[in-house]
Amino acid sequence: MASDHSDVVSISPSKEHVACKELDLDVEFGGTEARNKLERKLLWKLDLCMSMLVLMSILNLIDRNTASAARLRGFVTDLHLEGQQFATVLSIFYVGYIITQIPSNMFLNYIGKPSLYLPACMVIWGLIIALTGNITNFVGALLTRFFLGLVEAAFFPGAVFLISKWYMRGEIGSRLAILYW
Repeated sequence: MASDHSDVVSISPSKEHVACKELDLDVEFGGTEARNKLERKLLWKLDLCMSMLVLMSILNLIDRNTASAARLRGFVTDLHLEGQQFATVLSIFYVGYIITQIPSNMFLNYIGKPSLYLPACMVIWGLIIALTGNITNFVGALLTRFFLGLVEAAFFPGAVFLISKWYMRGEIGSRLAILYW
């Protein structure tokens, strides 16, 4: 039995209808020029909010270089490190970082709120940094560096996720370039 599909109506909008909707949006905002002005103003506000990511990135970079600076200030002698122990303390950070990066991304995707997840990770990161001053031996240094790696693994993927949620495709590249300077 052959069926005639002449009575079926298309549910996808026509090109004229889509163009009319876009035109209505421009009219709703006071015209194309007014809409562009509002978009620039919104982009400026977003950039101000995202400047916190740049600050967090700078703090992250400082933290990664503190172990080398601490070595010059007596870190090895204070903790009585011998042989390859200092190199192990530096390397253990990346073990935690690598172990946590993929699960962190999966968790971030699951909760979908980088605006809550990133600050929580940075608070934990700050607590671990504060507790680093209390270590007195090799094992303590290993544990703090390992847990720092666990927590810091969330930052860069989370920042990229956050930027991709708030900016349009053409704006993401320049924001990521600023973040990874």
